Amino acid sequence: MNSSPVPSVPRLVDTLRSSPRPALLWYGSGGERVELSGRVLENWAAKTANLWAEELDVVPGDAVTVGAQVHWRTVVAVLGAWLAGAAVRPADPVSGAAAPGDRAVLALAGTDGSAPPLLTGAPAGTVRVLADPPALSLGLRGGLPAGADVDYCAEIRAHDDVWSPVAEPVDADPALVAAGGTAVAHAALLDRAREAAAGREEAWGRAAAVHVPGAAADAAFLLRVLAVLASGRAVLLTDRDTGQASWQDVLAAERATGF
Repeated sequence: MNSSPVPSVPRLVDTLRSSPRPALLWYGSGGERVELSGRVLENWAAKTANLWAEELDVVPGDAVTVGAQVHWRTVVAVLGAWLAGAAVRPADPVSGAAAPGDRAVLALAGTDGSAPPLLTGAPAGTVRVLADPPALSLGLRGGLPAGADVDYCAEIRAHDDVWSPVAEPVDADPALVAAGGTAVAHAALLDRAREAAAGREEAWGRAAAVHVPGAAADAAFLLRVLAVLASGRAVLLTDRDTGQASWQDVLAAERATGF
């Protein structure tokens, strides 16, 4: 068995650092539009990796549960976990629970700043991280609510935007754990993402962005997001009703196509 480090996703994220072009576009149901360049997305991922490692003691081989809500902060949390060498376990869409033994769990706050059941019901010993959805949030309004241990938006600002790993995952370490326990190793993560986009990239043509649909940020959704980033295009995410006629105007304005 090959035990050498496998920094495939870190290499991909590192290439974003030199890109001023959009890498992630977010359209929220409340009308919010967020655009992150490659450089800014890489900075967010690096800051999050440092948060995982420095504050939560996440090391390669640990697992992090991430809430299933589709949001740009969810993608940032996942990229940061992969940089830190951790396994990402999307929250079970049925039970909405974190798995016992996972080092940390991250979820988005409700509109009133409350912690969702994914956090309040997390197993003992799991560090519970709550992120405020608005892009300009500097921290949770009213402070940290019951059921949460870390305010993501307040704490992330203190962390370096350069990631320098002390340890890296090896090819046997899981990177993505799907419902039912099926795992994709770090060494295979980009290959699995490319498989998710097999036969589609040619159809994307010269589109600047690709809309990745999904009702939940499950393993299949995250692989599609990774596939778009690996193609050099921006990934367009939304929790809007994309059945509306105005959505075609959004795709046209962003020079985007569908996955």
